[in-house]
Amino acid sequence: METKIKRKYEAETLGEFLRKIAIDYLRYGYTRYVFRTIPDGKNLYEIDTKIMKVYGCTFSRALRLHRRRKGLANVVYIRFKNRFILVASGGSNEAFAKIDFLDFHATPLHVDGYTIGIKRNKPCVMIKPSRFKLLRKQLLAIALHNESKVLGRFKKISPFSFPEIVRQKRKLLFEVNKKRHLAGLPRISLDLRFTKK
Repeated sequence: METKIKRKYEAETLGEFLRKIAIDYLRYGYTRYVFRTIPDGKNLYEIDTKIMKVYGCTFSRALRLHRRRKGLANVVYIRFKNRFILVASGGSNEAFAKIDFLDFHATPLHVDGYTIGIKRNKPCVMIKPSRFKLLRKQLLAIALHNESKVLGRFKKISPFSFPEIVRQKRKLLFEVNKKRHLAGLPRISLDLRFTKK
Protein backbone atom coordinates (compact mmCIF):
# COMPACT_ATOMS: atom_id res chain seq x y z
CA MET A 1 0.00 0.00 0.00
CA GLU A 2 1.41 3.39 -1.06
CA THR A 3 1.89 5.95 1.71
CA LYS A 4 1.05 9.56 0.90
CA ILE A 5 3.98 11.90 1.48
CA LYS A 6 3.05 15.10 3.30
CA ARG A 7 4.55 18.04 1.41
CA LYS A 8 4.97 21.41 3.13
CA TYR A 9 3.21 23.28 0.33
CA GLU A 10 0.22 20.95 0.11
CA ALA A 11 -2.93 21.64 2.13
CA GLU A 12 -5.09 18.59 2.78
CA THR A 13 -8.23 20.53 3.74
CA LEU A 14 -9.82 23.86 2.89
CA GLY A 15 -9.27 25.01 6.48
CA GLU A 16 -5.55 24.24 6.26
CA PHE A 17 -5.37 26.09 2.93
CA LEU A 18 -7.03 29.20 4.39
CA ARG A 19 -4.83 29.06 7.50
CA LYS A 20 -1.59 28.66 5.55
CA ILE A 21 -2.39 31.68 3.38
CA ALA A 22 -3.74 34.02 6.06
CA ILE A 23 -1.84 33.04 9.20
CA ASP A 24 1.42 31.56 7.92
CA TYR A 25 2.13 34.12 5.18
CA LEU A 26 -0.27 37.05 4.76
CA ARG A 27 0.30 38.27 8.32
CA TYR A 28 4.06 38.32 7.61
CA GLY A 29 3.78 40.62 4.62
CA TYR A 30 3.07 38.23 1.74
CA THR A 31 0.41 40.53 0.31
CA ARG A 32 0.75 39.90 -3.44
CA TYR A 33 -0.81 36.79 -4.90
CA VAL A 34 -1.79 34.77 -7.95
CA PHE A 35 -4.52 32.13 -7.68
CA ARG A 36 -4.88 29.48 -10.38
CA THR A 37 -6.47 26.11 -11.16
CA ILE A 38 -4.48 23.23 -12.62
CA PRO A 39 -6.41 21.58 -15.49
CA ASP A 40 -7.71 18.05 -14.98
CA GLY A 41 -5.44 15.26 -16.15
CA LYS A 42 -2.20 17.07 -15.34
CA ASN A 43 0.38 15.56 -13.01
CA LEU A 44 0.06 17.79 -9.94
CA TYR A 45 3.49 16.97 -8.52
CA GLU A 46 5.28 17.71 -11.80
CA ILE A 47 3.49 21.07 -11.97
CA ASP A 48 4.35 21.75 -8.30
CA THR A 49 8.04 21.19 -9.01
CA LYS A 50 8.02 23.27 -12.18
CA ILE A 51 6.25 26.27 -10.60
CA MET A 52 8.42 26.26 -7.48
CA LYS A 53 11.56 26.17 -9.63
CA VAL A 54 10.44 29.04 -11.90
CA TYR A 55 9.57 31.35 -8.98
CA GLY A 56 12.35 30.24 -6.64
CA CYS A 57 9.93 29.07 -3.94
CA THR A 58 11.58 27.85 -0.76
CA PHE A 59 10.50 26.80 2.71
CA SER A 60 13.93 27.52 4.20
CA ARG A 61 13.64 30.39 6.69
CA ALA A 62 17.35 31.12 6.46
CA LEU A 63 17.20 31.47 2.67
CA ARG A 64 14.07 33.64 2.86
CA LEU A 65 15.77 35.92 5.41
CA HIS A 66 18.88 36.15 3.20
CA ARG A 67 16.75 37.15 0.20
CA ARG A 68 14.80 39.73 2.21
CA ARG A 69 18.03 41.39 3.36
CA LYS A 70 19.06 41.68 -0.29
CA GLY A 71 15.74 43.35 -1.20
CA LEU A 72 14.44 40.30 -3.03
CA ALA A 73 10.87 39.04 -2.78
CA ASN A 74 10.16 35.62 -1.36
CA VAL A 75 7.52 33.62 -3.21
CA VAL A 76 5.69 30.73 -1.56
CA TYR A 77 3.60 28.08 -3.30
CA ILE A 78 0.56 26.52 -1.60
CA ARG A 79 -1.74 23.98 -3.25
CA PHE A 80 -5.12 22.53 -2.26
CA LYS A 81 -6.26 19.74 -4.59
CA ASN A 82 -5.92 21.19 -8.09
CA ARG A 83 -5.86 24.88 -7.06
CA PHE A 84 -2.79 26.77 -6.03
CA ILE A 85 -1.71 30.18 -4.87
CA LEU A 86 1.61 31.94 -5.14
CA VAL A 87 2.06 34.56 -2.41
CA ALA A 88 4.91 37.04 -2.54
CA SER A 89 6.50 39.35 -0.01
CA GLY A 90 7.79 42.84 -0.81
CA GLY A 91 10.88 43.15 -2.95
CA SER A 92 11.78 42.15 -6.47
CA ASN A 93 11.32 38.77 -8.10
CA GLU A 94 11.80 38.86 -11.87
CA ALA A 95 9.57 35.87 -12.64
CA PHE A 96 6.76 37.00 -10.33
CA ALA A 97 6.85 40.56 -11.73
CA LYS A 98 6.03 39.19 -15.20
CA ILE A 99 2.64 37.80 -14.19
CA ASP A 100 -0.60 39.63 -13.43
CA PHE A 101 -0.76 39.44 -9.65
CA LEU A 102 -3.29 40.87 -7.22
CA ASP A 103 -2.84 42.47 -3.81
CA PHE A 104 -4.79 41.34 -0.74
CA HIS A 105 -5.18 45.01 0.30
CA ALA A 106 -7.21 45.84 -2.81
CA THR A 107 -8.59 42.46 -3.91
CA PRO A 108 -9.49 39.77 -1.35
CA LEU A 109 -9.16 36.17 -2.48
CA HIS A 110 -12.48 34.35 -2.91
CA VAL A 111 -12.39 30.58 -2.45
CA ASP A 112 -15.23 28.14 -1.71
CA GLY A 113 -17.55 30.66 -0.05
CA TYR A 114 -14.81 32.40 1.96
CA THR A 115 -12.66 35.48 1.45
CA ILE A 116 -9.14 36.20 2.60
CA GLY A 117 -8.17 39.83 2.77
CA ILE A 118 -6.85 42.54 5.05
CA LYS A 119 -9.08 44.29 7.59
CA ARG A 120 -7.79 46.89 10.03
CA ASN A 121 -4.25 46.05 8.83
CA LYS A 122 -4.62 42.39 9.83
CA PRO A 123 -5.25 39.24 7.78
CA CYS A 124 -8.93 38.40 7.73
CA VAL A 125 -10.71 35.18 6.79
CA MET A 126 -14.46 35.55 6.60
CA ILE A 127 -17.57 34.13 5.01
CA LYS A 128 -17.95 35.70 1.57
CA PRO A 129 -20.35 38.70 1.82
CA SER A 130 -22.84 37.38 -0.75
CA ARG A 131 -22.95 34.01 1.04
CA PHE A 132 -23.28 35.71 4.43
CA LYS A 133 -26.24 37.73 3.14
CA LEU A 134 -27.97 34.52 2.01
CA LEU A 135 -27.24 32.78 5.35
CA ARG A 136 -28.70 35.75 7.22
CA LYS A 137 -31.86 35.63 5.12
CA GLN A 138 -32.25 31.87 5.71
CA LEU A 139 -31.64 32.11 9.46
CA LEU A 140 -34.05 34.99 9.98
CA ALA A 141 -36.67 33.04 8.01
CA ILE A 142 -36.48 30.16 10.51
CA ALA A 143 -35.68 32.23 13.63
CA LEU A 144 -39.08 31.52 15.18
CA HIS A 145 -38.95 27.78 14.54
CA ASN A 146 -38.07 25.31 17.27
CA GLU A 147 -34.67 25.73 18.86
CA SER A 148 -33.15 22.50 17.52
CA LYS A 149 -33.89 23.47 13.91
CA VAL A 150 -32.28 26.89 14.34
CA LEU A 151 -29.27 25.39 16.14
CA GLY A 152 -28.89 22.77 13.41
CA ARG A 153 -28.75 25.52 10.78
CA PHE A 154 -26.20 27.48 12.82
CA LYS A 155 -23.92 24.46 13.07
CA LYS A 156 -23.87 24.16 9.26
CA ILE A 157 -22.70 27.74 8.70
CA SER A 158 -18.95 27.04 8.88
CA PRO A 159 -16.64 24.61 10.67
CA PHE A 160 -13.97 27.32 10.99
CA SER A 161 -13.37 29.66 13.90
CA PHE A 162 -11.22 32.40 12.43
CA PRO A 163 -11.94 35.61 14.40
CA GLU A 164 -13.99 37.33 11.70
CA ILE A 165 -16.08 34.21 11.03
CA VAL A 166 -16.85 34.00 14.77
CA ARG A 167 -17.89 37.68 14.69
CA GLN A 168 -20.15 36.97 11.71
CA LYS A 169 -21.76 34.05 13.55
CA ARG A 170 -22.25 36.20 16.66
CA LYS A 171 -23.94 38.88 14.58
CA LEU A 172 -26.34 36.31 13.11
CA LEU A 173 -27.07 34.88 16.56
CA PHE A 174 -27.79 38.36 17.93
CA GLU A 175 -30.28 39.06 15.11
CA VAL A 176 -31.99 35.69 15.52
CA ASN A 177 -32.32 36.16 19.29
CA LYS A 178 -33.64 39.69 18.84
CA LYS A 179 -36.39 38.35 16.58
CA ARG A 180 -37.15 35.52 19.03
CA HIS A 181 -37.28 37.94 21.97
CA LEU A 182 -39.82 40.15 20.19
CA ALA A 183 -41.96 37.05 19.58
CA GLY A 184 -41.72 36.03 23.26
CA LEU A 185 -39.57 32.97 22.54
CA PRO A 186 -36.54 31.92 24.59
CA ARG A 187 -33.16 33.01 23.29
CA ILE A 188 -30.85 30.50 21.69
CA SER A 189 -27.56 29.91 23.45
CA LEU A 190 -24.55 28.90 21.38
CA ASP A 191 -20.88 28.80 22.36
CA LEU A 192 -19.15 30.99 19.78
CA ARG A 193 -15.57 31.56 20.80
CA PHE A 194 -12.28 32.05 19.04
CA THR A 195 -10.07 28.98 18.87
CA LYS A 196 -6.76 28.18 17.22
CA LYS A 197 -8.35 25.90 14.61
